[in-house]
Amino acid sequence: MNSKLDIFLRDIKDKNILIQGLGLNGGGVGIALFFLRNGLSVRITDLKSESELKKSIDTLSQFSSNIEYVLGEHREEDFLWADFVVKGPAVLPNNKYITIAKNNGATISSDIDIFLKIVPSPLFAVTGSKGKSTAVSVIYSIFKAKSSNSYLGGNITISPLDFFDELDEKSLVILELSSWQLRDINNSHFSFRGAAVTNILNDHQNYYNSIMDYIDDKLIITKYQSDNDFLILPLKDHYLNSETVNTDAKKYTFSIGNIRADFFSDDTSFYFRDEGKLIKLLDTDDIAAKGISTKINILLAVSFCYLAGIDLDSIREGVRKFNGVKYRLELVRELNGVKFYNDTTATIPEAVIHSIKSFDEPLIWIGGGNDKRLNFSILKDVASIPKKIFLLSGDGTDKIKAILTEKGIDFAESKSLEDLVKLSFESSNSGDVILFSPGATSFGLFQNEFHRGDVFNEIVLKLK
Repeated sequence: MNSKLDIFLRDIKDKNILIQGLGLNGGGVGIALFFLRNGLSVRITDLKSESELKKSIDTLSQFSSNIEYVLGEHREEDFLWADFVVKGPAVLPNNKYITIAKNNGATISSDIDIFLKIVPSPLFAVTGSKGKSTAVSVIYSIFKAKSSNSYLGGNITISPLDFFDELDEKSLVILELSSWQLRDINNSHFSFRGAAVTNILNDHQNYYNSIMDYIDDKLIITKYQSDNDFLILPLKDHYLNSETVNTDAKKYTFSIGNIRADFFSDDTSFYFRDEGKLIKLLDTDDIAAKGISTKINILLAVSFCYLAGIDLDSIREGVRKFNGVKYRLELVRELNGVKFYNDTTATIPEAVIHSIKSFDEPLIWIGGGNDKRLNFSILKDVASIPKKIFLLSGDGTDKIKAILTEKGIDFAESKSLEDLVKLSFESSNSGDVILFSPGATSFGLFQNEFHRGDVFNEIVLKLK
């Protein structure tokens, strides 16, 4: 028996439990199932309608007698009723309804916070602005090569509460954590056995007052680590480095090409410099996945697993089996010699730059969308690379259009992603790559970037 789980359930069994945000990406469903499977009743409130949430509601249908839904709105009375509120990660701490509940004495929690309180095994975690999903997916592939008792969860749309019942003290668990999820666990004072930051880019500035507030939340991942734990950081990052990050953990750096890093690569291999001695970790020929940024994240994953004590044979096997991550430079289809890549999770301009530079083939770029107070001017560096550019309408696109007009680069624009995909295919030749890499948010036209990616895939797969 898990004594930590027993204590948690004992403390919460007589409380009014409110879940704020059921959603469609697994987190809210995972939380609800956790409570329901343990014999508790919940009230779920979400701004989306019943029809919009049908998929998630259907998943919970077997427990319907223990669920009360309040959909299409949030009501103050529900937050005054609640003793225990589980909020979604994107909900700000000063949210009106969270403030009402908190002022009324309710405990505010999250699925990650609950998981940390009851997990029986050590935990590993990765955060960063971009690349964290790829990094944790490679780490998970390596963990699985080492042990079938391995699990992946967090911001990658898998609530760790989904697999909690399968865990024991020897489980290998890797979490992808967003800045919002880290902010929500700050009061847990949890020490991750191993942690890493992929990079820090100017992201989510529609949610944060400053880039420093954003960085502070990211660094919660190492805030409570001890000298028995490790932290991996990029050697050269505009916003952070190993000298400026304050932590008790053992710090290591990684870099593609820069031999001053603890973990680095040349054209053929990955290496670890251990007190002056070079240890070869991997041949780059073992990497099947596409893209410069993917190689960087695989280096991070290999470094991470090496420090976690995974043997080199398992590391190499895990990397060889990794073929990429859905929505991240995902090869959707090849039709008439034209390859379609889905990079919908490129929600900032910096990610577009990495994606465009990942290809040597003639490129057609589909981008654009809405803005979150980002700097699109850096796209000047790659704007002349694509042979054709198609833009999805939005206020972020307005900024991109200004850059392209200034440089005298032609583009086409539409509010319809389907029209853009069809136009791009009609403009293509055999050997071309059509890259969907928005560099902006999906607000207004799609439920989120994953829905946007699903729509793109559906359109591409219907092409004839």
